[in-house]
Amino acid sequence: MKTPNYCSVSLLLFFGMVTAGSAYDYSGFGGTSSPPVTAFAVPLPIPPVLAPTSSDATTDYYDLTMQVGQKEIIRGKLTTIWGYNGMFPGPTIITKRDRRAVVRQVNNLQESMSVHLHGGHTPPESDGLPNDLIGPGATKIYTYPNNAPGSTLWYHDHASDVTGRHVYMGLAAFYLLWDDFENSLPLPKGGQDIPLLLQDRSFNSDGSLNYPLTDSTIRTGVTGDRLLVNGAVQPYLQVARRKMRFRILNGSNARIYKLALSSGVSLVQIASDGGLLAAPALRQSISVAPAERVEVVIDFALYPVGTSVILKNLDNSASPAIPDIMRFDVVAEAFDTSSVPATLRPFTRIPESSATVKRTFTLEQSYQNGRNLWTINNKLYDPARIDATPRLNATEVWTFENRSGESHPIHIHDIEWQILDINGSKPPSGDDGWKDVFLVPAWGKLRVIGTFTDNIGGYVSHCHKLEHEDHAMMFSFQVLP
Repeated sequence: MKTPNYCSVSLLLFFGMVTAGSAYDYSGFGGTSSPPVTAFAVPLPIPPVLAPTSSDATTDYYDLTMQVGQKEIIRGKLTTIWGYNGMFPGPTIITKRDRRAVVRQVNNLQESMSVHLHGGHTPPESDGLPNDLIGPGATKIYTYPNNAPGSTLWYHDHASDVTGRHVYMGLAAFYLLWDDFENSLPLPKGGQDIPLLLQDRSFNSDGSLNYPLTDSTIRTGVTGDRLLVNGAVQPYLQVARRKMRFRILNGSNARIYKLALSSGVSLVQIASDGGLLAAPALRQSISVAPAERVEVVIDFALYPVGTSVILKNLDNSASPAIPDIMRFDVVAEAFDTSSVPATLRPFTRIPESSATVKRTFTLEQSYQNGRNLWTINNKLYDPARIDATPRLNATEVWTFENRSGESHPIHIHDIEWQILDINGSKPPSGDDGWKDVFLVPAWGKLRVIGTFTDNIGGYVSHCHKLEHEDHAMMFSFQVLP
């Protein structure tokens, strides 16, 4: 099969499907600044929890519709978004380990979609592969066994060539998996356990979303000039003097964040992509690449009432730099019985000696189809080609070698992995747990180890800078019996 020209395909899709004045109007994108906003002027929205439409002894059933909606993001202006149930972010699904969730997704948009449960240990037919599309007006049933430890997952569009634009328009939401062991720990719970979706966006003067897809941003990834948390620009959250748990998801297309508190107090990290760490990690700052999740506990009892603390972004590699994420305002006293245990979830490292196969994937720019494009092993994604064939229950080591000056967050579908080393050194505390996204440093090398359990069939691995993914920085693998 001839490898398609994905850049040309995506650009044709982008320009060909835009109709001036319609719900899909992107007029005026690129080269302009968003309307001015005032930081810390609006309260943090909390995405609503989606209730099952029905339940039985083993399964909860959910209904979602992908549709056009409107939201006031820039004060005084309405922004057209695409959202699950017309919301941005979409509603949060909360489900329990070993209890199935069956989600009926209806596509009421004018383009084909695919829904990926990111971080889910999911059979291929429900994984949301890029070419397993739901056409306009069509419906697909996704079945999630939820047979993994409690963790912060998310669901988002994964349609071939256009994931970046679809997610930018709003198709992303939390999926929180919990289990009895985690629930038994004295960590903050209920209203003190809050998800934070970080996304940068740009807007046109009328408030419409501005997605500047160009030959340049295909290579760099799209970054915006306004920073949103749960769909609000740099919001504030009123808190009491007690500990709170925050599930932080980098849902941006390409921007990397380096999280820190303006007070200089270290963040207490308790979980990463695949759930709880073995023990809390005290970190002055935490880098979070696109699609990575980190969970932290912040103790606001350290601050007197009347104090404000800003969640900062110390990473200035993206343009424009956005240093302030959101503000916490300490407004009340509180009685707090929660705590962060010295040990969290038992964790066993996979010995490298147990690996039966080792594979290497190179990340670099190659001249393909008349353009310099990001490739893996010097190849563009071809859904008809299988690049790796691991065996069920086999343990493998995968090495990602970055031959470029740009870091790449690599996501592997199907299972969680452990990082063996980064440039020959052990991963720092907080990055040494279960993960499905790995930031491969510029000119660097990262090795991961994992065991392929339960599922057989086809999956993909790709860069999670979404413009890189859309323009074919992806490969397929097939888990064999």
